[in-house]
Amino acid sequence: MSAIEVNGLKKSFGAKEVLREVNLTVERGEIFGFLGRNGAGKSTFIQIMTGITQATGGTVALLGESADRLDAIKQRIGVMPDTSNLYHDMTARAFLNYMAGLSGVRITKQEVRRLLEQVGLSGTERQKIGSFSFGMKKKISIAQALTGNPELLFLDEPTSGLDPESAIEIQRLLLALKADGKTIFLTSHNLNEIEKMCDRVAIMTEGRIVRCGTVASLQEAMRQEIQIRIRTVPRLAPSHLPAYARLLSQADDCTRLDLSTEEDIPELLVMLAEQDVKVYEVQIERQSLEEIFLAV
Repeated sequence: MSAIEVNGLKKSFGAKEVLREVNLTVERGEIFGFLGRNGAGKSTFIQIMTGITQATGGTVALLGESADRLDAIKQRIGVMPDTSNLYHDMTARAFLNYMAGLSGVRITKQEVRRLLEQVGLSGTERQKIGSFSFGMKKKISIAQALTGNPELLFLDEPTSGLDPESAIEIQRLLLALKADGKTIFLTSHNLNEIEKMCDRVAIMTEGRIVRCGTVASLQEAMRQEIQIRIRTVPRLAPSHLPAYARLLSQADDCTRLDLSTEEDIPELLVMLAEQDVKVYEVQIERQSLEEIFLAV
């Protein structure tokens, strides 16, 4: 049974279609990255997943239950609230207790301390949220999502606004939660973070999911020509190269080339050897997730 199953999901506001026949499956235990430009439909999709708004058509199942029965499984789902929706007059302890109660969960003082320690907010139990920095508000939002030990987490930009050290702490926490069997549905504008942490990624454009898979599979699907970095002695000259190899740049003894396919590499190496060119290193340069995202 998958953590999230979405079939034919539609959402319209009047005549404007925001989501168009979205199909998506997220397996249990995954960290799943969800990407899209502003206005792509990501926020509406997450609002439907978390019961904030209703779909126009299609079906959604979370942890095997229809999203129409969200009340039956709300204790098994954690949602990170936007920092603007925090209760600034509450202390950290009161806020976590209150939000846990809304989900029908009771937490002890010890559990509150543990949650705050998990997100790097030790010793802030009695501090009012209004006095928190932006980064601290992000952390208390994540702590709130973790109340009740949920199986499925929806985290929206959990590390944005954090200093590098705090961001790394949160990334380690998310990986530890995955190791504990939790499923994490993650949105982020930090594409390097998504590429490093996520098992699979979906990219939404104009209300449709246009790419979905592992980063490696997306790289393979998007790849047409490939680029290689090759270190040789002597440095390559245009006369060394066959017609299918295009010289891009050079620095010292390294040359970057465009090739039609990966299968061109062995043939190129044989040709260079025949010309007494010694090859010390060949490295294929893959497209980054950022390059894939910008290309769709």
